[in-house]
Amino acid sequence: MTFYFFLYIFSIYFGYFYNTNNFLIIPVLFLIFYTLSLKKFLFSLSLLIVFLSGHILGLKENINLNEGFYELELSVKRGFKYGYITDSEGMKIFLNSDLNFLEGDNIYGKFKIEKIDFKNDDEKFLETYDVFFKSTILQIDSVKSEKSVERLRTILVNRVKEKYFDTKISGFINSVIFGYRKDLDSHLKKDFINSGVIHLLAISGQHVLIIYSFLFFLLYFLPIKKKIKVIISILVLIFYSFLTYNNPPVVRSVIFITIFLLGELLEKRVDKESLIFLTLIFMLVFNDSNFKDNGFSLSFLAVYGIYISNEVLNLKGGLLKILLTSFVVLILTTPYMMYQFKYISIGSPIFTTVLYLPFSFFIPLSLISLLPLFGFLEYPVIYIFKFIEKVVSCSEKMFLMYEFQIDLFIFVFWELSLITLFYKKYKSSFIFSSIIFLYVILKINRCFC
Repeated sequence: MTFYFFLYIFSIYFGYFYNTNNFLIIPVLFLIFYTLSLKKFLFSLSLLIVFLSGHILGLKENINLNEGFYELELSVKRGFKYGYITDSEGMKIFLNSDLNFLEGDNIYGKFKIEKIDFKNDDEKFLETYDVFFKSTILQIDSVKSEKSVERLRTILVNRVKEKYFDTKISGFINSVIFGYRKDLDSHLKKDFINSGVIHLLAISGQHVLIIYSFLFFLLYFLPIKKKIKVIISILVLIFYSFLTYNNPPVVRSVIFITIFLLGELLEKRVDKESLIFLTLIFMLVFNDSNFKDNGFSLSFLAVYGIYISNEVLNLKGGLLKILLTSFVVLILTTPYMMYQFKYISIGSPIFTTVLYLPFSFFIPLSLISLLPLFGFLEYPVIYIFKFIEKVVSCSEKMFLMYEFQIDLFIFVFWELSLITLFYKKYKSSFIFSSIIFLYVILKINRCFC
């Protein structure tokens, strides 16, 4: 099964980045798929359809907009320290301004529009959001707010700021819970990177799982049917996904949990490995910007590492399982980090193990502390934050960050050796499909991002 899933992923990636008009490759691909799939006609045809689907997604034209001066209505969707991602009639435009706008604001006025050349890291980061143009303000006629998810997020973000006067704490809470990083302390972020636990700072599957566990705990005591509890849980998680900008790790986790909940409700067994690959393919189809997002690829590689570690280690739980699972994920993601980002951090297993429990309490306590009758919980929240801050600040003295770069051939050989070491049951078919998958993902990411 894994072999076929890897072929699906290869097909859709290859189709997305295939940019020539030589359609002779279509019958050639069909013959290759027909051979690889042991002459299964329908499966070969399905791979070809996936390839064409990816190619159609890749043909999507960039926004047809000329540089110049325009009168526009820009809707603020996401704020950063250096500007805002806005939307104008379906076109995403980066607003380069230090004025204080709120997410959900509609800005009416005159703007100068320019193409982004993607020369620096900030601009390359915007490309992953399909933002190809930037604007500067010439004249503002009015600013109005509308009722939307963005406005609700802004209300909650401001509530955190009112509750926690220390900007370092409020910025940290808003980043961890809502993905709002405009006020995140830069030194604190650097410490998380150095310690190898930046995944704890960014909203990830672990955060969603913690929130779901807290939600399950609350619903457990309500005298309603299990079916109703499952539906409520799914709706809350979907809403939370929108509240956190539909961050890919959050979307992935919400899909995982939703399918597991429905499977439990219908008393059907869910194949975890198939679920990982199917979720990856669906997220590529419904949001093609994920094709160029290195974080998206790294996230799924880490999730697959967790799956492999659970299959191999077969531990019941506890800190030992967290430590060993973190170690396996570190080993599997290190080659990717060295190839794509040119650095490694070896402190991830230790710091993840130490901080796992504090984060498990920090997230729900922060949410509850925003409620009127639970303001007293801000004191344990502040205490836990201070503990987290001290732990990650130790990374500066431990020299855990190293610059290191490897080429594509070494990366593929290293990654495949590690995967087959942990998970041998797929043998030659797994090795072959992994070569295709990893080569396409990383080669394309390097060339097109």
